[in-house]
Amino acid sequence: MWKRTIALGLIAIGLQVSLGASSGNAYEYEDTPTEVADGIHIPRELTLLEDIPYYVIPNALLNKAEGSISPQTVKVIEAENHWSGAWNWWKIHTDAGDRWIKTAPWQFDTPPPTTINLMTETPLYAKPSENSKPTAALSPQEVQVVDAEKGWFRNSSGTGEVYNPKKWLKIHTTWLGDQWVHLNLDQIGNFYPADQMSYFSNYYYNLKPQFDYQTYQTDGTLSKQFAHVTGKFRTFLGTYYQIETADGVKWTFGGGQPIVAETKIIKRTHPSALYTYPSSQYEDEPKLILTGDLPYYEKTYNEYITNYGYDGDWYHVRTPQGEGWFNPTFAEPEDAVAETATIQLNSPVTALFRYPNTGIILNHGQIGPQTLHPIAAWTDPNGIRWFQINSFVGESWIHLDPFQDRVILKDRETDAVIQSDSSYQGAFLQNEKGAYTDGSESIGYDDKQGEPFLDTAFLARLYHFELTGPDVAGWWTLKDDSGYAFQIKAGDLQASTLWDGKLVKPLKLSSSPDPSSKQGPPFLSLTDVRTLFGATTSVNIGNNIGKMVTLNAQRYTIDHLQLPPNAVNHQLPISGLIYENRYLDYNSIAPVFQLTVKNRDLGETSTTEQVAAMKLLYDLGYSSRLYDISMDHPLQPGMNHFTIRFHAGERIIWQRDWDIMDTAK
Repeated sequence: MWKRTIALGLIAIGLQVSLGASSGNAYEYEDTPTEVADGIHIPRELTLLEDIPYYVIPNALLNKAEGSISPQTVKVIEAENHWSGAWNWWKIHTDAGDRWIKTAPWQFDTPPPTTINLMTETPLYAKPSENSKPTAALSPQEVQVVDAEKGWFRNSSGTGEVYNPKKWLKIHTTWLGDQWVHLNLDQIGNFYPADQMSYFSNYYYNLKPQFDYQTYQTDGTLSKQFAHVTGKFRTFLGTYYQIETADGVKWTFGGGQPIVAETKIIKRTHPSALYTYPSSQYEDEPKLILTGDLPYYEKTYNEYITNYGYDGDWYHVRTPQGEGWFNPTFAEPEDAVAETATIQLNSPVTALFRYPNTGIILNHGQIGPQTLHPIAAWTDPNGIRWFQINSFVGESWIHLDPFQDRVILKDRETDAVIQSDSSYQGAFLQNEKGAYTDGSESIGYDDKQGEPFLDTAFLARLYHFELTGPDVAGWWTLKDDSGYAFQIKAGDLQASTLWDGKLVKPLKLSSSPDPSSKQGPPFLSLTDVRTLFGATTSVNIGNNIGKMVTLNAQRYTIDHLQLPPNAVNHQLPISGLIYENRYLDYNSIAPVFQLTVKNRDLGETSTTEQVAAMKLLYDLGYSSRLYDISMDHPLQPGMNHFTIRFHAGERIIWQRDWDIMDTAK
């Protein structure tokens, strides 16, 4: 099940409380897929072998631990299901209420499940040693488990056998008493009967519910087959599915696409493609194209909450014209809209797809650079925009290369074009002394509230700023090649931004720059790094590493910005399209990009700046978005004196003084 946790107050009873811990911010929180502790797949109790930090919610990024739990046995309420082989979140009961801990398999022990199913003939031993002869053998059956070796669930034996080692479990028999069995991890599990028809497009199978993790050999492949799933053997390394086929019983590593009976009619206004199987993997061409509504009598469904690559449900359609499998993904989208924009293709090659978002290329078609006038557009479930065009192979769909292709909105031919590209600057770990490091160099630390502070000398090198100072008043100046600069002073909340050496604005920082121990340049808080450098930042805690700060730089190029000398109707229209190409690390925070216009005749009051509206139009690809940025700035009769500025945070990307005459009467 999917669980969303809610922050709770701390009642410190029987817990070791950490000083200076904070609960974090709302943007850090995330859902964690968990299962209820059942004593079989999720243990009902853990014996912690070392101090373990605890949290109000299952997230250890900027969310500081409230304290730590000393070695003891704790009751489990729910947990993620990969606990035997990876870091895992557990919700446990404590005297302070329900809390979350994250563990590695070597940090705890836990009792084995009370019962397991032996799936093959299994030798019995009087003691846990294969040097002794087996006392007997058990045929496949359910057995009662009474004990197990320490760390029975861990996927490393310590002898080089990794991931699927053998473990000793003590079971009870009615005729020999307690005996030991030696099982691989993927033999420790429970069998559940099933009764399900499924389609298997291309699945490996074995003749037994076991896998050789050293050779990765399998006994065969199920390809384009409908089969009956009669059981599931769930182990700590995954689930095996028992399949009845014409060639006998097999065990697959996936349950296929389950099929369920359902009778309904799909309303369609566009032609619908039917395929032979509920998969387009082996069919570039549909077997039948139908018009009108589609009656179906069974369908596939997604058995899992998360299933990457899942194309949606398939529907088994039967009509007088023929039958086959229909999927809205592999058809003309019903919610496509008319498109008025013009597309300028600059990419050397653009593929022509039969349907959007499918990967099926229409008659091997592709086109080169040209100007297009699409007839329709559609935004897929991932937010990516597709365009339908008339091509030499018929009506087809394309998507754009956000780095090269361009969109021209109707009646917006003079728009500015702003290209944004992200540049990774590095990830910097915190060492055991609490210092962030770049190689052997210490570059920062956390303040008492857990906010990272970074050395401005290091930041200047990283972001290619010239650093000078301090002057006689103690001010440090950092300047880049564009003309942008800012000034800071140790211990002073006030800072200033400059352009071409002239003051742009004074501003208040979130924290006072902290003087370094060597009396060098001060240290800036990560919040102010975003503000002054226009940097994108993230703070993360890895499973086996400490806290880490990741820094990115966003670079902008601005083309085709036209500054007319005259205007009418007392309005100055400014508009452009922003092609943002940004890969954001998990938990990233990016400074806001803005276009502002300031009337220089009205003084320095805060009301003299107008900010352009910025609206997301659609995605052009993974981590690539297209924004519309525009404003209509009011004009006074006669000459108007403006300053136009693009900036990310307070970092100025581009600035010009612009004088324009309003000729309206």
